Amino acid sequence: MVKRRDYQPIYIRAARRKRRWRHVGWFALLVVLVTLGIFGWQTWQENQQNQLNQYPVQGVTINQGSGYLDFQQLAKHHQFVYIQATSGATYSDNDFSNNYSRAQGADLKVGVMHTFSFTSSAQRQVAHFKQTVGQRTGGLPIMVAVSYYDQYNSSNRRMATQGQKLKRVVTRLERTYHQGVVVYASRTVLAQFVRPVLPNQTEWVANSQLGHYGDRVALIEYDANGHLSQNGQSQAVGFTVFNGSHQQWVHFYQQD
Repeated sequence: MVKRRDYQPIYIRAARRKRRWRHVGWFALLVVLVTLGIFGWQTWQENQQNQLNQYPVQGVTINQGSGYLDFQQLAKHHQFVYIQATSGATYSDNDFSNNYSRAQGADLKVGVMHTFSFTSSAQRQVAHFKQTVGQRTGGLPIMVAVSYYDQYNSSNRRMATQGQKLKRVVTRLERTYHQGVVVYASRTVLAQFVRPVLPNQTEWVANSQLGHYGDRVALIEYDANGHLSQNGQSQAVGFTVFNGSHQQWVHFYQQD
């Protein structure tokens, strides 16, 4: 007996071919998009590396969220590290002492960081910093980080008073430690809040693009949420470059 052939209407076969070609088209489009994405990512990385190569001095910022860092390994590719110490008048980073002690054994320039508080007096902030840090301030200018939060922004009419507080914090730290202070903030905060009260202050531009900046800008943070791979683990760090040559870097860490 002859097996019956499965005859189907021509429109069903056409619809199936159409779906098949549609799937092939979507797959081809996906391959093109993935290829372009990989090419774009590689191009971006190459451009980023080319830009980084223009800055011979590079470093990182760390805090207790960074985990256990191998500073000897860090020193193979970076020249400096800034370690979070205090914030406001009460907070101290849990890992400051340990990080600072271990960093001393590596070929790195070390700096310490204080985060400015709008709600604590200048006197209390500096006193807390001195109590926590003591003389463990490293060989780099002390970093004071400033960022807007809550109602403390450019629309607050009392920000001029807050600016004077920041000035007192910076001045007292400079007089106490005689090693300079660099203020870390976004370009907006620097322009609106910092420069009106500290027009000649050394600056550190936060989470910004690599590029050309004036002499006032000493450091450029180009990735605030970076990750460093060490011993198979990912460590959360901020990536920063020094805005100058090796010779200018020597002057920066030797200033007092």
